[in-house]
Amino acid sequence: MSVNVNCACGAAYNLKDEYAGSSLACPKCGAGIEVPALPPAPPVHAQEGDPAFARDKFLLNQKHMAIREKYGVADEAGAPLMYVERPRYIFLNVLAIFAGIFAGLLNFFGSAAVRAVLKSGGGDPLLLVFLSFWAVFGAIPVIYFTAALLAKKRHITVYRDESKAEILLTILQDSKIQILTAAFTVLDTQSAPVVRLVKKRLHNIFRKRWYCQDSSGTSRFIAKEDSMILSILRRFLGSFFGLLRTDFIIYNRAGNMVGEFNRKLTILDRYVLDLSSDSLRSMDRRISLALGIMLDTGEKR
Repeated sequence: MSVNVNCACGAAYNLKDEYAGSSLACPKCGAGIEVPALPPAPPVHAQEGDPAFARDKFLLNQKHMAIREKYGVADEAGAPLMYVERPRYIFLNVLAIFAGIFAGLLNFFGSAAVRAVLKSGGGDPLLLVFLSFWAVFGAIPVIYFTAALLAKKRHITVYRDESKAEILLTILQDSKIQILTAAFTVLDTQSAPVVRLVKKRLHNIFRKRWYCQDSSGTSRFIAKEDSMILSILRRFLGSFFGLLRTDFIIYNRAGNMVGEFNRKLTILDRYVLDLSSDSLRSMDRRISLALGIMLDTGEKR
């Protein structure tokens, strides 16, 4: 950082910051120049919550071949920090799907039966057409909404370790039906809300993004796919054998980058959440870790 000063004689100087707050003689006229002091450095935000969150880099290792989605969270040196788990509820959700299919069949045969009764009695032709349409195409929303309402919400829990004796953070799925918007509320150890993580599906058509909203609904941070071009290629080619892996950049409200969420090119799923660019820690690391988890499990990568 440099310091700009002007002498009364009109000479201007760009000085190194080591001269800030000192008195110098103008090389041109010899007059004294008072070099202004540097402004105080902005404070580094204190990290709330458990000390395990007070760092700039997290390594997330997904554990495969498990009924539940599991992640080990480590520091930059690989030392374990936390353990994350998101249940799948496979059996209960399969039952919910079968219940949805059953409801769809009831809709089909029920609508067909009502149509037959009305037709035999000379019912309104428009109503008969509607019942024919609903019997066939109405089964789809009936199946979806029935299955969604009966399925269990998949909350996420961040534990101290695999013993699951101590909870450090909880990520709650806000609703079962998530058609246009998927939303999750992050809670601290006292069950107080920290942030709301939101994915708007229409915004994700060409480029995936997640919003970190405060209690008023204002987006404080946003995570976007790293490139529009790569995003479009992924829509057509998928991951292309892992070469088009999905990475995200995290920005603040001013549009400045505060972090990255990158997938490492390895056989197993390994992710690096790097917030080194946020030197003042303007982003609560609890929020960033919760966001990093959702950028994987919430995108079904």
